[in-house]
Amino acid sequence: MKNIKDQQSFDGVSNTKLKPLIKWAGGKTRLNPILIKAAELALKSLHTEKLDYYEPFFGGGALFFELHNNEKIDKGHINDIIPHLISFYETVADDKLLNQLLEKIEQLANEFNEGDQKEIYGSAKENTGWVGDFNKLWMIDDADVKNGDDNEDQEYTIKDQLQTKHDKIQSAALFYVLNKTGFNGMFRLSQKGKFNIPKGDTNKIRLNDDDFKKNKSKESLSVKEYFQNASSILKNTSITCGSYEKLLPPMNEIDKSRSFIYLDPPYYSDSENSGFTDYSREGFEKSDHQKIANIFNQLVEDGYKVVLSNNSNTGSKKMYAENKNIFAYEVDVSRSIAKTEKGKRLPSKELLVSSFNLDDLHLEKIELIK
Repeated sequence: MKNIKDQQSFDGVSNTKLKPLIKWAGGKTRLNPILIKAAELALKSLHTEKLDYYEPFFGGGALFFELHNNEKIDKGHINDIIPHLISFYETVADDKLLNQLLEKIEQLANEFNEGDQKEIYGSAKENTGWVGDFNKLWMIDDADVKNGDDNEDQEYTIKDQLQTKHDKIQSAALFYVLNKTGFNGMFRLSQKGKFNIPKGDTNKIRLNDDDFKKNKSKESLSVKEYFQNASSILKNTSITCGSYEKLLPPMNEIDKSRSFIYLDPPYYSDSENSGFTDYSREGFEKSDHQKIANIFNQLVEDGYKVVLSNNSNTGSKKMYAENKNIFAYEVDVSRSIAKTEKGKRLPSKELLVSSFNLDDLHLEKIELIK
C-alpha cells in the first residue's frame, strides 16, 4: 500500500488560492488528495462538471476549500454544531465586517507578539486574558464569569449566536488568534460551555507578507489574502449551525443527481486510540456514532454519492459491517492535531467508507467484519 506522501501526488491538485483558515481536530488536509479524487469519481459517475456539496461536520473545511480551488463546487452547504465556529465563518463571509475583522486580528496579533504572551492568552480557570474575553462573549449567564467566580456547580448556557456586529467581530478575531496560539490549535468546550484550551508553544502570530515570504514559497499568500479569498467563497455558501441531521435527508431535500455528501464525524474512540475525539460540550457518544452509521447506510441505500471518514479501529469498522453495499478502505495518515510530548505526530489509520467504488485510487481495500 502507498503511504500518504505517495497518495498526495495527484495531478491537478492545487492549494495556492484557498486553504483552511484554522486548525481543527481531525482536520483532513493530509487526506484531501484522496477525498478530492473521490469527489472527481462522483462527478464522473453523475455526468456533471460541478457538484452541490454538503458537509454537516464542517470543522476546518479542508476538503471544501480544496474542491473550490479546483472549481468543483457549484453550491456549497456547510454546517457545524459549534456556534463559535459558525459565527467565525459567517463573519468572514460578511463583506461589511471583513475589513474590521482583519484589523482586529492584526491588533490582537501585535499585542501578543510584543507583550506578555502568557498573560495575554489568559486562563479558563481564572477567566483572564483572551480566553476570559472569549468566554464572556458566549455565556448567557455570565455574571459570575465576569466577576471571576468559577464555581464548579454553576451551570452556564452558550448563546446560539451573537447579536451585535461588535461582538461578532470580537469573537471571530479571538477565535482566530486562540486557534493560532492555543495548544496544538485545538478547540474544546467544558461541560459548562467554557473554552478551556491552554496556551501552546507559539511565540509569534505571523500575518504579513514578509513573514510568509521568509518561511514559505513565493506562491504563498498573506493571511489577509487567504481571508479575502475565503470570504468570496463563503458569502455564496449556505452556512448553518445545528445538528448534522438538519443538512441531510430526510430532514433536508438533496438532489442526488448532482450532489456529493462528505461526512466527517468526531473520531470513534476506543482503547487503541484514547486521544482527542470531540470538541463540543454535548459530546459524541457511541450511540451517536451508531446513529450516523445508520444515516450513512440509508443514504447508500437511497443512491446518494456519499463518503464518510473516521479513525480506523475495531469499533468504527463494526458500525458499517452490516451493509454489504458499501466500499471500505484504510489510509495511513498522520493527524494534524496528534503530537506527542516530543513533538512528533502519531501514526494512525483512517477508515473511508463510500457508497461508490474507489478502487481506482489504489487504496487498501478492507473487508468489514462484525
